[in-house]
Amino acid sequence: MQTVLFVSTMTLGDEVTVREIHDGFPIDALDQTEGVNRVVAFIGSGFYALELTIDDKGRDFQTRYHKLIGNPEIQRFFNELRAHIDELPAPQDETGHLHFATPLFHWERKT
Repeated sequence: MQTVLFVSTMTLGDEVTVREIHDGFPIDALDQTEGVNRVVAFIGSGFYALELTIDDKGRDFQTRYHKLIGNPEIQRFFNELRAHIDELPAPQDETGHLHFATPLFHWERKT
């Protein structure tokens, strides 16, 4: 499994609109994309972030990522956000050219 965080700037003051657009997130597109295990969106202080956890077992991360991003429902959703978010992934984008971060350190208190 691989988790990546996509980070972009957004227009300050558009948080409510972005939240409303997210009410229509195409969950069916996630269900249709094998290997997508988790998607989490964050907004605040002029930033928009999308955390993707993709199971790369048996297939490489790139293949599954591009299948998700290439889904027309996901792109329609991103197109609604583009007026508020400065950059969002497009099907032709290579992951090396996007603002992705991967986990560097993880600590969790054991109870």
